[in-house]
Amino acid sequence: MKSYAARESLRAIVIFGLVGLVNTGVDVAVFTLLTWCHLPWLVAQVAAYGCGVMNSFLMNRKWTFKQQKTSSKELIRFIILNLLTLGVTSVCMLLVHEQIGAPLWISKGVSTLVGLVFNFAGSRWWVFQAKPSREEAASL
Repeated sequence: MKSYAARESLRAIVIFGLVGLVNTGVDVAVFTLLTWCHLPWLVAQVAAYGCGVMNSFLMNRKWTFKQQKTSSKELIRFIILNLLTLGVTSVCMLLVHEQIGAPLWISKGVSTLVGLVFNFAGSRWWVFQAKPSREEAASL
């Protein structure tokens, strides 16, 4: 039988993935629209990522990591994590598209997957740190 922590981690990963699908849809739609309007891909990446981030914070705070209140510390960490993730995904796109020569849509896909892993780890263990329940705290 799985421990409570293992079940919660699995649940969080699944919900994070579902929220991520919505965020990715927003990100890709805005990115596609902006590049279609001939904005430079880096400008489109920053704007599109920002749109997904707004949705991500609200959905992940409430559903994925079950945080009822938002602390300023949590919000600051979320912003820092997403700025770092934006940097990681932008560098990834630069390498895959500009250096390797892959099509833009492949570069966007690769960078999205890299960003997903980076962002989940940071969200789970740094931004939305789970506070132990009273029962868990009593057993420690």
